[in-house]
Amino acid sequence: MQIFDWLIYPVNLTPHGYCLLWAPGLIWLHAASDTIIALAYFSIPLALIWFVRQRKDLEFRWVFLLFVCFILACGMTHAMGVLTLWVAAYGLEGTIKVVTAILSVATAILLWPLIPRLLALPSPAQMTAVNRSLQGEIEEKDRIFALLRESEEQVRRTNAALEARVVERTADLVATNERLTQTLAQLESARAELEDTVKERTEALEQRDLLLREVYHRVKNNLQIVDAVIHMQAEQAPGQHEKAFLEGLRSRIYALGLVHQQLMTSPDLKTFDLAPFLKELSENLLLAGATGDVEMEVESCALSVGLDFAVPMGLIVTELLTNSLKHAFPDGKGRVTVNVIRERDDDPHSEIVVTVADNGQGDHSELQSLGKAGLGKRLIQGLLRQLGGRMIVGEQAGHTTRIFIPQPRAT
Repeated sequence: MQIFDWLIYPVNLTPHGYCLLWAPGLIWLHAASDTIIALAYFSIPLALIWFVRQRKDLEFRWVFLLFVCFILACGMTHAMGVLTLWVAAYGLEGTIKVVTAILSVATAILLWPLIPRLLALPSPAQMTAVNRSLQGEIEEKDRIFALLRESEEQVRRTNAALEARVVERTADLVATNERLTQTLAQLESARAELEDTVKERTEALEQRDLLLREVYHRVKNNLQIVDAVIHMQAEQAPGQHEKAFLEGLRSRIYALGLVHQQLMTSPDLKTFDLAPFLKELSENLLLAGATGDVEMEVESCALSVGLDFAVPMGLIVTELLTNSLKHAFPDGKGRVTVNVIRERDDDPHSEIVVTVADNGQGDHSELQSLGKAGLGKRLIQGLLRQLGGRMIVGEQAGHTTRIFIPQPRAT
């Protein structure tokens, strides 16, 4: 810790900004100029590395690598100039300058002995002599090319003799062609049979798609009937606890029905985009569960999901949104956001991060799904085990739940 403090927080020292009296013009002048210089220094090594990788025939490649280290160190000194405006990291800045000094001296020491070797490279006059030698070789090749043309004439004469032999073989080819014609007729018959088979299978696939859409439609309708029965039962429920339980059950059934509706309208009947599904699900939960002026925002990356992924995902989001709408806004005002992203945009196989957050002031410790071991929490935990995911809960400026789920496999 003493070394760390000496590097980052030296005793009785203040950031460079104090010396500039925190004047915004001077602060940003130094920060912007040092930042631009550092970025320029950092870009030069990239160009040198690219150049060395493209020119495999270069000699003294280590000189370029030494310059890369030296220029990077110079860029770091300017980057530290930006940092010390706000942080008194003079120990770290001095250390980087020592490294830069060492690299500078090493570059200077190694560069001077290298100059004679660079001067020993072939001069333009020497290259001219080499070109003349090559020109002589070209003339020799032209002479050889003339000989080749003579050989080509001999080949033409030989070709005439071969054509005579071709005429003799033509009769044999005619007989062979007749046999091939018969074989082609047989192949045409087989092709017709294959087309009939393909047509039959295509019709079978169309019937299967139609049947599958009908199944999704019937499942959705049956779920709507169940939803209507539960709604009537909720209206006759004797207490608020029973009514809330039945309304929660309705939300879960709606999520299941919405999955089948998305599959029913999907082109391949297997997958659909998660973004419009979550938007429609969230809007329905907002209409059914919000009691005041509560805003809902849903953002999702493009993600194709199937039935096995969409059902648990829809139920998890339903539980989290229902809890926020019920418990987070005692005054009836607030904002709930749902965000679905890949943990790393450059990696299509990275984890999916689902964030459900609100800015409410309610007592989140009483939430059934995230507090004690209630039905909501058990349901979410079971669904996360099914998806192989994990959950992190935070309560800063509201309530935030982040769920990390492996990328759904293509089906």
